[in-house]
Amino acid sequence: MNLTFISDTHAKHEAVKLQAGDVLIHCGDFSKKGSLEDIKSFSEFIKKQDFCHKIVIAGNHDFCFEDERKTEAEEIFSKNGIIYLNDSGVTIDGVKFWGSPVQPEFFDWAFNRKRGDDIKKHWDLIPDDTDVLITHGPPFGILDECSNGQKVGCEDLLSKIQNLEIKVHAFGHIHEGYGIKVQDGIAFVNSCILNKNYKVKNEPICIEI
Repeated sequence: MNLTFISDTHAKHEAVKLQAGDVLIHCGDFSKKGSLEDIKSFSEFIKKQDFCHKIVIAGNHDFCFEDERKTEAEEIFSKNGIIYLNDSGVTIDGVKFWGSPVQPEFFDWAFNRKRGDDIKKHWDLIPDDTDVLITHGPPFGILDECSNGQKVGCEDLLSKIQNLEIKVHAFGHIHEGYGIKVQDGIAFVNSCILNKNYKVKNEPICIEI
């Protein structure tokens, strides 16, 4: 199965060049600030892509998936054939995917959770038999370093991952962390398309499992 990962396109999705594949996965922040207009445009773009399956989670910019517009936003995805995961999973050809949009608290953005018990309860939902984990934010110390040198990933997420046997963990959120790192047999993927200046710079990341 070929997996193609993108993240943090922030309404600049039309500039992303995608090849055909089995599963396209977006790790959140597909909008500027969560407007339904952004969601409609993004959904139409994703619908046109030549993939058998499309999986998307929200990110901290995607407010309409957490506020009173949540039902309408999810319906837009559904009508365009997009599998939306929110602390939920889907199995495709025997491969088990799990997605969550939450990330450690950062100002007043969407899907923010306080470090510790508040965010840990979300990670506790991740099934033990997950193959591909999709979160918006990174685990602590893995592709999570900001331009000021600070590592801002989630310690509780890292702790959970260390007790799983996943094949791939994909995320975005920290634009400066783009890339792949293989650690303890897991392929960690930061698939941010935009750089720290919100310019389209990086390519989609493809992995075969």
